[in-house]
Amino acid sequence: MPRPVVSVLMPTYKHDWSVSSAIVSLLGQEFTDWELVIVDDGSPDSTFDVVTPHLDDPRVRYHRQVRNCGLGAALNVATQLARGRYIAYLPSDDIYYPDHLSVLVERLERSPELHLCYSGVSVHHFWTGWSGLTLQGDVAVGRELDFLAASSADADPDAPRPASGNLLALVQVMHRRTLDGQVPWPTREEIVSDALERDHWRALLERGATFACTGTVTCEWRQHPDQRHKIISQVWGRQPGAPGGRAGRGLSGYRAYYGLGAGDFVNWQPVDGIRVNERDWYGPLADRQREGDAPEPTGDALKILLVGELSHNPERVLALEEAGHRLYGMWIPYPEAWDAACALPVGGIRTIPYDRHWRDRVREIQPDLVYALLNYQAIELTREVVTADLGAPVAFHFKESPFFAQRFGLWPALLDVLSRADGHVFISEENHAWFQWMAPEAVRDKPVLLLDGDMPKADWFRGPQSPKLSSADGQIHTVCAGRPVGLDDFAELASRGINVHFYGEHFHGYYADWVARHLPTGHLHLHPAVGPKDWAAELSAYDAAWTHLPVPAPPSKYATTWRDLNLPARLGTYAAAGLPLIVGSGNWPSAVGKLARHHGVGIFFDGYDELAAQLRDGSHLTAVTENMRARKLDFSFDRHVPELVDFFRSLIGGRR
Repeated sequence: MPRPVVSVLMPTYKHDWSVSSAIVSLLGQEFTDWELVIVDDGSPDSTFDVVTPHLDDPRVRYHRQVRNCGLGAALNVATQLARGRYIAYLPSDDIYYPDHLSVLVERLERSPELHLCYSGVSVHHFWTGWSGLTLQGDVAVGRELDFLAASSADADPDAPRPASGNLLALVQVMHRRTLDGQVPWPTREEIVSDALERDHWRALLERGATFACTGTVTCEWRQHPDQRHKIISQVWGRQPGAPGGRAGRGLSGYRAYYGLGAGDFVNWQPVDGIRVNERDWYGPLADRQREGDAPEPTGDALKILLVGELSHNPERVLALEEAGHRLYGMWIPYPEAWDAACALPVGGIRTIPYDRHWRDRVREIQPDLVYALLNYQAIELTREVVTADLGAPVAFHFKESPFFAQRFGLWPALLDVLSRADGHVFISEENHAWFQWMAPEAVRDKPVLLLDGDMPKADWFRGPQSPKLSSADGQIHTVCAGRPVGLDDFAELASRGINVHFYGEHFHGYYADWVARHLPTGHLHLHPAVGPKDWAAELSAYDAAWTHLPVPAPPSKYATTWRDLNLPARLGTYAAAGLPLIVGSGNWPSAVGKLARHHGVGIFFDGYDELAAQLRDGSHLTAVTENMRARKLDFSFDRHVPELVDFFRSLIGGRR
């Protein structure tokens, strides 16, 4: 078969609803000297059946990956299979207009010095649709590198403008093959980012490639919720099914959509938001599992169906596996970007797809217990499960937060779940008391266990301790690993020589104004996020750690807020490093304050002079630090697994 002029690459995954229209748009091209290379990246739907009739055309070739490997890998495979002189792209959810290929080919043929040319693109954007020459508007033409380096304020405000700063959708582009070997597409193991296309175009330009625009709109970039960049991005439009939810679905949404499981490690690097290299994060756990020290399920092992999401420190549930129990998971479809609602890259959690057949699948596995958790996003799925009468008791573990449930219209559903569940797990005595006051009929006479919802796994508590920075420079060094809730009077801290080390790039961006105001004091220091295997070694260098400070003067003794009830996930992080907790005393008790008093691990203060004095009191600080180091495993999930399993067994016995 003669070599075609153009190889059109079509990566596809779960697009049986759109792939045929994309192919038809290619078949209708005025320019006919092309081949289509379809790389099906392990689609679990009917993509092959939809594509099959088009394979009668000898120009159409189909290659199926055994399993999903990611867009970068699929593009590399397609590039290797391509035989054409030019490469064009037709993602299976986009379409060409009839003159698309002819316009692009004519431009490259006429200008041999060009490496890449692109057409304008139409987008069904807002009410009237939008058409432009780039995803940031016409003003970027001729200034491609500038716009790719940083999304420009000159961009068309009505343009789609992906959060990554991408300029060109794949469907717009045709290029020569001279740089194929120099600029391959990155694989999932290298990096997963919503900037995949942006970084590729920028790499081409930085290697001397020249770009040009045809000046005409000849293709369409079709928007839908499952576009890859939307799944990854944390600042895209609100997703359906997520009441009040942030944009994007985050790492767990990506893992769930692409069917990733144990052994699939992702280097998650979105342009905006939490970044995680899973191999670095989970590697120690994977290494230990390979050594085979986890017990096999025993005769009294439980089959536990996790329902909802796992919030922070999701690997904690592997402690249940290590105790010999078998875990299954059915996850909310639209988690928050920071949330975990998927099978993990380590362990053996088996996912039960949440589709119209989920009830049959659950009945097939016959779980001994449903463990529904953890935050308000899981309430509606949990309600669906507790009303299905699956024959297994339901333990409902609720953390964050009753106030969000009220705000987003989920309060009736929450009350229904509490009423129907066989037992409740509340994160603290204060939370249980609040529900007894606000929803007595729903929680009355139900078995209750008090257990924080997202404590870390004990593996992260075994790291080495580092020398204190204060012993070297004589200053006070505190740490805030998370949102600086309550640190509004930062100038008061700085004036007393208290340094705050603020961790997490995503939090730096979220609190950009706060950071900008306080960096000039010289007492605010910014650090990237630190993974759990390094918590102890890195954070133990500080003197004490900031929790969520409660509101100092509530208007009424009944005016409870989430600051009063919450046990933030960072408590376990601090405990792993052996750090005392900075807790505002005020005149109102809080869950954090009571926990800190119970363990003797708090630095309590009413004013900043008192706080500074305590942090400078070496003997007092040493005593509280030693208390935390002695009690730190009480802040790990593993320590509480036996009592949690005993609670599960009591519910199973009660149901029988």
